[in-house]
Amino acid sequence: MGDNLVNTVILLAVYNGASHLPELLDSLRCQTDPAFSVLMQDDGSEDDSPAILQKIHAADPRFSFGREGGQHLGAAGNFCSLIRQCVHADRILLCDQDDVWEPEKIARLHSAMDLLEQSHGRDIPLLVHSDCSLISEGGDLMGNSFFRHQGWNPEALTLPPLLVQNNVTGCTTMMNEPLRALVASHARARDLFMHDWFIALTAASFGKIAFVNEPLTRYRQHDGNAIGASSRSLLQRALSALGQQQEARRRIRLTYTHAKVFRKLYGEELPLPALSIVNAYLATEHMRKIPRLLSVRRLGCLMQNPVTRLGQMLFG
Repeated sequence: MGDNLVNTVILLAVYNGASHLPELLDSLRCQTDPAFSVLMQDDGSEDDSPAILQKIHAADPRFSFGREGGQHLGAAGNFCSLIRQCVHADRILLCDQDDVWEPEKIARLHSAMDLLEQSHGRDIPLLVHSDCSLISEGGDLMGNSFFRHQGWNPEALTLPPLLVQNNVTGCTTMMNEPLRALVASHARARDLFMHDWFIALTAASFGKIAFVNEPLTRYRQHDGNAIGASSRSLLQRALSALGQQQEARRRIRLTYTHAKVFRKLYGEELPLPALSIVNAYLATEHMRKIPRLLSVRRLGCLMQNPVTRLGQMLFG
């Protein structure tokens, strides 16, 4: 699919983001592939965010507003709202208000999506996501790879590992229209832990996922992050994990809760292979420890991060 034929829409969810919105918007306008539009939606900000969005809207016709602004939907709710509204796009990217996009981000994700479509066709749900670098509140580089920092496996692209540990960060993603349509019709923000995990499970169940092993987004870390990177090294986290049984058990319980929600939201529409995996994983919840660990291992539902996998083995 040639670039000139692709209708690409960036979905920008905003709430009290005035501190970093101008830098983010500048990085969007500096993309090497300028053939995109931006659907923006402010969630009732109390700072200058609405004025900043109005200014970019007046200056650049590619930037327009969603129709459900100001409703205090929350991060997941705001993105789900935008995904439902975005009905005429071929490819959709999610955008956080405080990150910085590398100039070739859209072009690189398009290339990866082109390859996926060539291999699997345009009619199945497809997701591309990438690595990102980490920057401080002030924009200083903190790390070149979020994946390495988190100890994630870039080859975890299928349902079993993603059921127990999400590695798809929303601000790095590109979806095709079949995936968007599935998410739009089934996601209910009030039921979701985070929207990007639900999107990842949907893509893994109904279609395919590809990973671009390049830091295409500068992921800003600060107190306002809904979900962010730990400030400690993997070794520090591993040592700390030995004394955090309750946190490990909470994390494991969350995987079961999220799997139940995912199964409920799709119901009988979930493809049989995916449903079998989800059911098999949920069946391990109340097993005794050794049978549970053997079953989880056999299913491939092992956490990617050495720290969380250690907690899964010791306290699961």
